[in-house]
Amino acid sequence: MVPFLLLAPASVALALLQTRASAPTTGAPVPEAAVAATLEDLRKGELFLDAGALEPIVAASFTVIEGGDRLSGSFAFLEPIRRMRERGGEVKELRFEQTLVQVFGASAVATYRFVKVWRDGGVRHRAQGWSSDVFELRDDGAWILVHRHRGR
Repeated sequence: MVPFLLLAPASVALALLQTRASAPTTGAPVPEAAVAATLEDLRKGELFLDAGALEPIVAASFTVIEGGDRLSGSFAFLEPIRRMRERGGEVKELRFEQTLVQVFGASAVATYRFVKVWRDGGVRHRAQGWSSDVFELRDDGAWILVHRHRGR
């Protein structure tokens, strides 16, 4: 009788673990998928130089670190996009590859390789490298971009 009592709690624990590992039963979106969808919205906004679409998903305190430079505030990030569009510049290609999204409670990190090709003022530019974007979960359930670190 003693071995059965020792096995019963283990089998219950195993059943609970298997239940947790199966698909969510609440129908709530998987946080990683929601962050990946927000990342795709960011990519499209940057691709089409649509600062209006980017504004609600970029935090006012957004910070970018790229190539040793630091840019602070959503205005400092979005205004060059607006101006480039007004000048007739265009992004020819913007790819996010090898994307990995990790969620840590109410924050998330998306790491990916980017390739960007654009034309501005008749000059063709190309940039590529690795990026880490940090997201924060707002009270309304939306993920917003709070920090971006890019390197070659």
